[in-house]
Amino acid sequence: MNVETATCLPDYVVFGTEAPDPRAAAIEAWTGTLGPDDALEQRYDALCEGSPCGAPVLRLVHHVASGRCVGVAALAPRRMVLRGREVRGAVLAHFAIHRGHRSLGPAVMLLESLLAAAAGRVDVVYGIPRNSEGAGAALRRAGLRPIGEMQRLVRVVRHGRYLARKIPAPLARTAGWVVDRVHALRDLTAAWRAPPLRRQWIDACDARMDRIWARGDAGEALTSERGADILRWRFDHAPGAGVRYLVLEDDRGGALCWFACEVDPRWPHILNVVDFWSLGGCDGPSAHQVRALVRQAWCDGMATVSLSLCATAAGRAPWRSAGFVERGRQVVYGSWFDSDLAAQPPALHFTDFEQDG
Repeated sequence: MNVETATCLPDYVVFGTEAPDPRAAAIEAWTGTLGPDDALEQRYDALCEGSPCGAPVLRLVHHVASGRCVGVAALAPRRMVLRGREVRGAVLAHFAIHRGHRSLGPAVMLLESLLAAAAGRVDVVYGIPRNSEGAGAALRRAGLRPIGEMQRLVRVVRHGRYLARKIPAPLARTAGWVVDRVHALRDLTAAWRAPPLRRQWIDACDARMDRIWARGDAGEALTSERGADILRWRFDHAPGAGVRYLVLEDDRGGALCWFACEVDPRWPHILNVVDFWSLGGCDGPSAHQVRALVRQAWCDGMATVSLSLCATAAGRAPWRSAGFVERGRQVVYGSWFDSDLAAQPPALHFTDFEQDG
């Protein structure tokens, strides 16, 4: 397959950067399919011009009869690490097909062209379809296979809202208060002998993130680099960014871990943890630190704390110990281009950070 121009179906043709005005074509394909339309120009600039990991490979699918660009996808590089060595990763990003053209044909054409371009460039390509069976089918047809699962983990911190779905509201408020107190007492008992922690919200990452990343061992799981420059690009400067960081320090002011969090305006009672890192690396943070996050969510009036996590049993254990339960799963698809990784696929440590942004 020609990686720049490939015709696989009579009705569609795939172009790369040789397409006339790829920026305008990509924005046309994203319109109405990839978040708010007024942020699409910023999204393109962040993907194609602003990434500290380098420029992506971009592919566009055109509908021959209409001459319109009806689909787009990118292979976005990610700096990753495993057992102390650098791994060249790439995520299948910003994949969108116009509604009237959502057959497997155009989608698979885009993906096959990107995978052909990946050979020799990267060690692993992965994609995380956002609850779309059609996207999962296209990834499988293009040759990607499941390499992990994202688990959605949830901890309810105010139960009245949820009990009101099953019992009268006045009773739900009282029962919720009682359940909340029981859980709070359990957390307090668990933290009784643990060292004190300082909690601080900040609106942008700072030098502490670099120090925590440098000292936290990624260990046996494949994960993305989480230095300050990457975090600024991925969260602080992202279109529509609303991420804040909860930083935990010991009583001497030493930074121990951070949680990147956001609140979706549609669900203002849910604190979404989109990423985190600690001195414990892929095995952290500790259950005590997770409970500090939960306590902060309670103080801020949240009803629920939620995150998506693909991790080893050791990486999930602190969240489970702190009362988080599973509420769903999402397949991570991938293809190994490095022979050693293909022979012995590693465990993954992925959060929403590893999504396409």
